[in-house]
Parts: sequence; structure tokens; C-alpha cells
Amino acid sequence: MSHKSPFATTVDWGVVQVGSGLSVSNGIISVTASPASLNYGFFYDTTTQTNPVASAVNTVQFNTTGTSNQVTVVGGTAVTVINAGTYNKVFTVSVQKTNPGAPATVSIWLRYNGIDVANSRQDIEVPNQAALLFVTGNFTLAMTAGSNIEMCWSTTDTAVQLSFLPAAVGPIRPATPSAKITLTRIS
Repeated sequence: MSHKSPFATTVDWGVVQVGSGLSVSNGIISVTASPASLNYGFFYDTTTQTNPVASAVNTVQFNTTGTSNQVTVVGGTAVTVINAGTYNKVFTVSVQKTNPGAPATVSIWLRYNGIDVANSRQDIEVPNQAALLFVTGNFTLAMTAGSNIEMCWSTTDTAVQLSFLPAAVGPIRPATPSAKITLTRIS
């Protein structure tokens, strides 16, 4: 886009040069983003994910694709981008402790191409039995073409899980995935 300086005044409305990604219709300027910038993916899981071994690293599973463009899930865990860029990741998991006992700390963190990402961990303390907590977080990172991220979690308590909640009635309401993630290219 090119324009005269200043773009608009009370006596001169300026000039817009229509070109790649710009169009004008009835005096309205529209910008069309290139397909490479429209990279996003929303994925979630419709199962309960357990912690069968205390203090083991669990990789969060995603078995359903909501919407996506140029972002996929490979092997059920690796959120993979086709195009390089800076991406913002937003996630939510529903953490639940299924038996009584001492509170449990759950750690959640990010892996990039199989390597733990520094400063990406967040911990939450799950109180006694039947507590259901929704943990949300985000992280922004530069990703190369073909690279992937995975979410990991760990706890010393085998009674902690990522819980899927089915649809319910009274009132009618939708299901709650055990985990969901959105990855969006921001530059």
C-alpha cells in the first residue's frame, strides 16, 4: 500500500494503491492475509488420561481435530506446524484426584521437538478426592517448518488424572474434553 503524507486530512482523503492483498470496494479497503499467515489448529481429547506410574512423564493426547489449517497432530501427541513462524499456544486441561489422601502437585510443561522448553512448567496443587480443577496456560515460541510441540504432565499420585466429562442434562450442556489446545501463528 502506498499513500500520500498524511494519509487523510479534512481536505484530502489520500490515495491508496491497490495491489497484492489489498482491494477496494465502495470506498472500503480490505486486506486479504496470505494463506501462510493463516496457520492454526484446535485439538482436544475425549478420553480420561490416567497417571499409571507415579512420577512418570505423561504426554497429553489429542484424539479430535476441531478446526485447523497448516497445523496437525501427529501420533496423537505432537502438534506439528507446516510453516515456520512465531506461534501462540493456549491450553486447558481438567485435572482430577479420584481418591482421598494428601494433596498432589501436578506439573505441566511444554516440549519442542522432544526437548523440554525452559521456563514452560506450571504446577498446580490438587486438593483431596473429587477435586476437579481446570488449568489454563499459554506460551509463545518460534517454530521451524515441520517442528512440533507436545504437552507433558507428571505427578507422584497415581489417583490424579486428566478427566473427560460427558455431556450432561439438567440443564443440557456439552462435554468437557480432558485436554484441549489451540496453536495459532502470530507472525
